[in-house]
Amino acid sequence: MRHRTAPPVRPSVRGERVRARLVPGLGCDPGDLTTAAPPLLSVALLVGLVLPFVPFVGRAARIAATITHEVGHAVVVVPFGGRIRRIELHADGSGEAWVQLGRVPGGIRWLVRVGNLLAGYSAPLWAGVLLVTGVLHGSRWLPVVVLGVVGVVALLFVRNWFGLLVVAGFDVLALWVALQPSDATVLVVAAVGAAFVADGLRSVVQVARWLLTGARVQTDFHIAAAEMRAPAALWFLLFLVLNGVAVWLARAPLLDVWDTAVAGVRAVV
Repeated sequence: MRHRTAPPVRPSVRGERVRARLVPGLGCDPGDLTTAAPPLLSVALLVGLVLPFVPFVGRAARIAATITHEVGHAVVVVPFGGRIRRIELHADGSGEAWVQLGRVPGGIRWLVRVGNLLAGYSAPLWAGVLLVTGVLHGSRWLPVVVLGVVGVVALLFVRNWFGLLVVAGFDVLALWVALQPSDATVLVVAAVGAAFVADGLRSVVQVARWLLTGARVQTDFHIAAAEMRAPAALWFLLFLVLNGVAVWLARAPLLDVWDTAVAGVRAVV
């Protein structure tokens, strides 16, 4: 993470902003989501970061991230005329989306195809960032929108019973956050957002390891390699570059969220 050097007056200003976000009732609207005590919020973020790596329990985090992965495909494809025939989610944390681009206009079909390729592994990362941002900024509706979009879109396309049961949990969580904001909802959303980010990074590292070792797997990048006659490693590199550009463009708010989260963790440690 890039370190920013601030003018002499800036540390106190930033400190006030951080404190306003993490301390209940200090510069927050009555309807703000952030009501949990700062130490508890920081603990929730830490729990979410390690959750995907905990045996058995981590599988639930991976399933939740997989839902977001598959919904990412739908969000990119459907608005341009593509079709999602079905999405299936499995208890081992894997998932599949059957995508058809037949009705996508020819002039943008290649672009939509590339967007579909990149959306899957990007979706959990950015959804997690938005959830954590919403919590740290005290926004009730940003987490509701993120969870609601994932829940509703998945509900439209998931076609197996296990997947439907899991997706129902997303919808219940979104309604809970929207209708009954409390300390508990803040902590749950913070943990879910951090888990999305952690599992998204875990998946990216795992794909890199598979590509380096030549493992016979079927990731989005391997599917793209078969369809568009370019190496899977090239598509993976494109994924890294475009997400890197997105991070650079959003560097100011991302660094702000990072500073706030680190300040909270330091307060606990």
